[in-house]
Amino acid sequence: MNTVNRIVIATLILFTKAGESLWGYLSTENNSDLGEGVVSSAIAVLIFAFLGVILWVAFKATMGTATNSINAQVAKLGQ
Repeated sequence: MNTVNRIVIATLILFTKAGESLWGYLSTENNSDLGEGVVSSAIAVLIFAFLGVILWVAFKATMGTATNSINAQVAKLGQ
């Protein structure tokens, strides 16, 4: 058996054993708060997404105004 096959087999065994251990842990614990962290993380991601959109809109408005002012000043220089 070559080295690649041995690495693949060892990885499969490792993940299989880790999955069995995780399943055993989760099935014996009190699972009433199991999804609480996922929900909290999703809410935090949504809040940051909304903040990002608000900041992007503000940035675009500010840069639009600045661009118009700069273009007006540059046009005056050419006259």
